[in-house]
Amino acid sequence: MINFKQKASQLAIISIILIFAIGLGSAIGVITWVINESPDISDYGQWKTSESTIIYASNGEPLTKLYEENRVYVSLDQIPTNLQNAVISIEDARFRNHHGLDFKGILRAIWVDLKHMAKVEGASTITQQLAKNALLTHKKLFSRKLQEMYIALQFERMYTKNEILEFYLNEIFLGHSAYGVQSAAKFYFNKDVENLTLSESALIAALIKAPNAYSPYRNKDTVRSRRNIVLNKMAEQDYITEKQAQKAKQQAIKLERPTEDNEKLAPYFVNHIRKKLIDKFGAQRVYTGGLEVHTTLDIKMQKQANASIENALKTGYIPTISRKVGQGDKQPQLSLITVNPNNGHIKAMVGGRGNDKFNRVTQAYRQPGSSFKPFVYTTAVEQGMGTGSVIDDSLKKYKTELNGDKTWMPKNYNEKYLGPTTLRIGLAKSVNVMAVKLLDEVGVSETISTTQDLGINSIVEKDRNLALALGGLTKGVTPLQMTQAYSVFATGGIKTNPIAITKVYDNYGTLIWNHEAENETKKKVVLDEGVAYLVTDMLKSAVARGPLVWGTGWRAKLNRPAAGKTGTTSNYTDAWFVGFTPKLVTSIWIGEDQPRKMEYPKRNNEGEIIKKENGDKVIQTISSGEAAKLWGDYMREVVKNRPIEDFSKPNNVITKEICIESGKIPNQHCPAQAHREELFLKNSAPQEKCSIHKETKEARIDTSTGKLATKYCPVSKVKKVEYQVETGILVDDNGVPIKKTEEDSKAPLTDEEGNYIYEKVPTDTCKEHTPKEREKKIKDRILEFFNILNK
Repeated sequence: MINFKQKASQLAIISIILIFAIGLGSAIGVITWVINESPDISDYGQWKTSESTIIYASNGEPLTKLYEENRVYVSLDQIPTNLQNAVISIEDARFRNHHGLDFKGILRAIWVDLKHMAKVEGASTITQQLAKNALLTHKKLFSRKLQEMYIALQFERMYTKNEILEFYLNEIFLGHSAYGVQSAAKFYFNKDVENLTLSESALIAALIKAPNAYSPYRNKDTVRSRRNIVLNKMAEQDYITEKQAQKAKQQAIKLERPTEDNEKLAPYFVNHIRKKLIDKFGAQRVYTGGLEVHTTLDIKMQKQANASIENALKTGYIPTISRKVGQGDKQPQLSLITVNPNNGHIKAMVGGRGNDKFNRVTQAYRQPGSSFKPFVYTTAVEQGMGTGSVIDDSLKKYKTELNGDKTWMPKNYNEKYLGPTTLRIGLAKSVNVMAVKLLDEVGVSETISTTQDLGINSIVEKDRNLALALGGLTKGVTPLQMTQAYSVFATGGIKTNPIAITKVYDNYGTLIWNHEAENETKKKVVLDEGVAYLVTDMLKSAVARGPLVWGTGWRAKLNRPAAGKTGTTSNYTDAWFVGFTPKLVTSIWIGEDQPRKMEYPKRNNEGEIIKKENGDKVIQTISSGEAAKLWGDYMREVVKNRPIEDFSKPNNVITKEICIESGKIPNQHCPAQAHREELFLKNSAPQEKCSIHKETKEARIDTSTGKLATKYCPVSKVKKVEYQVETGILVDDNGVPIKKTEEDSKAPLTDEEGNYIYEKVPTDTCKEHTPKEREKKIKDRILEFFNILNK
């Protein structure tokens, strides 16, 4: 019996030892798991927490934020002492005394919960809340609670109380997407956290327990009660006096949301910035890294761009219809971009009507129409031509497979032809035939090379044909590309990449991307300054309103030195105006997203369709004229307070008197009206005299016979003409030789070598009209007279 009792006692002892060992082993296992699975917080102070990236305009005003959590990190010395104490008093009264875990608070919470038979009071310290909010999931698991406690102890071991409090105040969620006390101060009171009052500080502390339930925008009475509890706690814990608490309680809750004007000001620009940042730094850093992004956007210019477009739409100058494109987008669409050509800074950007993701400034490849012509003229100037060089504006057939035809004969818009015409007039009037002839002369490959140097990189192999002169491209161009290309003219030949970001700082204030300086190193001289000036001077004529010429861009009306070019595609699917001053380049594009002819019913200011007397609708066709007018309306406001500045004439450009019919030095036979001063590069100015104008003589031709008239030819049949004495070629009123043309097409006739065939003065004399015939006609008239009298 004794042996049995001894064995039972021994077995009990062994069981207890085994249970203890198993328990100890399990505890060690759990502790080991907690340690291994808990994140390392040794560098928490360096990587801080998720912060909002803030984007600023060029004047330092914030435009918008990019964030996963809307947070702006602030140091503890920026946070008012009242706010620090308010949070401590309501969330963790013994924060300054415990080491991460408040055992007294835990026991009190257990007792209160047992007393109410429900979970009433929390026991998590500020340090535990930091561990949970910053590093752990919010799942209510025992293992997570152990991790929370362990991490809290580690925080207390590695960081000071002030550091932990700073981390916490920047981490906590305070409702309405506001994380941290700075974002909350901005959202609820539209002020920086350092400027909060005692009452406002207490209100923010009151939100921590249940941000949505206590939202002052939804439950002002509830949050007022909670705020007052915080103030009472602060007084109880001697952070403030009872008098201060009572005064703060009496203060009304005055909320002020931050204005969102700038956030909605430039949505396409902001989206452009976002894409650039993600390409450079990755999405994670952009949305959580607290970057400080400084941009090129000029808020005044952007507001003016928005206002000018809105006015054009409101007045019906640019119409509005709804097409079932995407979500029923309004059409026609449009875009505007302004760039400082000297540094590439994008000053304003409108990517379309509305706020869709498709940015028509950077993503829409459209046909440029005649706005492409300056690139052909640039190539011509590079090859030695000047503003006074002459191209014959007359019809010509080209052997080509273009459009499946064996021949192609381009025509002018109005089907009128000017004959020999200077490059200045040809570009100003946007003469199609001249542009094609010029391209044929200077070379398609050479023109493509020049165009690519200017920044147009969307030309493909199929574009290597003469339709290139009229902007007939396979893929098209973007407004951003066109703006960069025209910027080269404004800068005197220097190409600068357009940029939207100048500098980016990390959340410690360290400069991590100096894009502005980087872009300066990429500047490149792609045109001789003289070439750029000559093209610019011709483009000044393209916006002129007399006396020499009315350019196609006359509606721009800037009333100061400016240059630019219109562009309308043949079927009116795209309308452009790209114009510039020495300091600003602006491109306007108008068109439908799904290309179609822009013809719409015209409406009055009340939005009613205007009709003719017969009831038919008045149709409005949108062309480059509308784009030019919008450009002028916008740019006049932008530059009105700026000093008037003209383009600087470089030393290698000279003025030369030429004959506008030949482009050469006038000779003694050139009429006065053919003399004009034009610009050339010094090394390519004309040296030869005009060969078109020669000594002329008057001849009288009998139109009924086509022969030289005699004194016997009827006066009504006689026409006076001028002809060159040397060649016998007939000349027009300007002394220009008259070409023979085809009857149907009116295209000039050429010989087998391609030389023009000219009309010549006849050498034979009229034989039909003789003295006898004349005498007979006189007698017949006398008899006719007497017959009338007898009657």
